Amino acid sequence: MKSFARTLFLAAIGTFGAASALAADGPKSVALVRAMRTDEIAVANAKLAFLGGNLAERFGKTSNGCIKRVSYTEFTAGWARVVDGFLSPPEIDNALAFYQSEPGVKYVEGTMRRMRERQGKDSQLPEVSGKEEIAPAELAKISDFSSTDLGRKLGKDFLQSPAALAWGRDMTEQIARKCGGK
Repeated sequence: MKSFARTLFLAAIGTFGAASALAADGPKSVALVRAMRTDEIAVANAKLAFLGGNLAERFGKTSNGCIKRVSYTEFTAGWARVVDGFLSPPEIDNALAFYQSEPGVKYVEGTMRRMRERQGKDSQLPEVSGKEEIAPAELAKISDFSSTDLGRKLGKDFLQSPAALAWGRDMTEQIARKCGGK
């Protein structure tokens, strides 16, 4: 799960090409992005990087108040286009089935809890309520999905794909322009 968080951050500040060549987003890819919370995690990590001054040299001074107000929903469609260009329709259906299932939801929530804890008090990720409780059968389903070709593809391969890196770069540049950076 650490690589999942790390690659989401890489996608948020990626350095490759333009996102304009991405395919149009569909309702299932939007649902998958939301179920995986890819948009939310990527924007929160970009916000943390801006607020921590890690992007100041690249983008100049930005307004912290503006950065804090950036909504992940502004970038959901872009992440959905990345999904549409990376996964086939049957893969989207299978991934959506997992991420909308109880084990899939718990997997994402657990990832967010651990990321937030590692980031500390400055984290821009939302708090996930409740205690993390994963039954052995749910853990087995998470493990089973994670070990499939699709599970691996949605991890590092997806987030380090040229399209995801390009969209991460574009997303970060949009945030900088919106909030006063170069």
